[in-house]
Amino acid sequence: MSGTVTEHQKTSKKMPSALPEDSSKRDKLAIGILEIQGAFNEHHVALRKAQKCLNIPDLEIIGVRHPDHISDNMDGLIIPGGESTTISLFLKRNKMDEPLRKWINSKGHVTWGTCAGMILLSKQTENQKIGGQPSLAEMDIDVSRNFFGRQINSFEAPVKLKQTLFVPADFKNCDTDDIYHGVFIRAPAVVEICSPEVTALATLDRSGSGQTEVIVAVQQGNMLATAFHPELTDDVRWHTHFIEMTCMAKRNSNV
Repeated sequence: MSGTVTEHQKTSKKMPSALPEDSSKRDKLAIGILEIQGAFNEHHVALRKAQKCLNIPDLEIIGVRHPDHISDNMDGLIIPGGESTTISLFLKRNKMDEPLRKWINSKGHVTWGTCAGMILLSKQTENQKIGGQPSLAEMDIDVSRNFFGRQINSFEAPVKLKQTLFVPADFKNCDTDDIYHGVFIRAPAVVEICSPEVTALATLDRSGSGQTEVIVAVQQGNMLATAFHPELTDDVRWHTHFIEMTCMAKRNSNV
């Protein structure tokens, strides 16, 4: 399947909430953030805002910097942006890559990669540095590293949502249900979806530069990846979506 969005994918779908009506009745959630590079502090802040929006009474946020931090006590994991080669080499040298793969593939665990995190999760990567780079290689996508150019080419632009993310009734930080303000910093993009199990969640209109819509967010089972940085905006819809994925996976794993 190519990276071009099909007519079926262009239809925005309302995603059902994974949260029970009384959120206080749920078990405690624990979400880890890989704290090697990138805006992990900003992810922490965004998760707390999303927690408040969703009325979650008990959310533990765990900083992950060592193999011992990777455990079944975590329900979700965020892999932030940064320099993908540096992060992948750090994981390999510190013997964190295999524990992470095992954790990602365990039932009930949800993973979200932003920017470099998307690259690390992809099974295929174009425009790698000479000699290639290690990867977690979990999502059936082909990602082009630095698709939009180098750091100087970073930009902000409206992202078209192909599925409506969960938004609490009193949430006021977004203009419309189907548009998200994307922050792209030396960002990748999905150039090919390699499995029907992968769903395109968001695209960027590049018609002005002679390109069709570019896929910039995908989901495959309990894995989520975004080419942009939601943690650098005040709009926490992606963080609420991630928490909802985590709640649903946790509940299903206990069935």
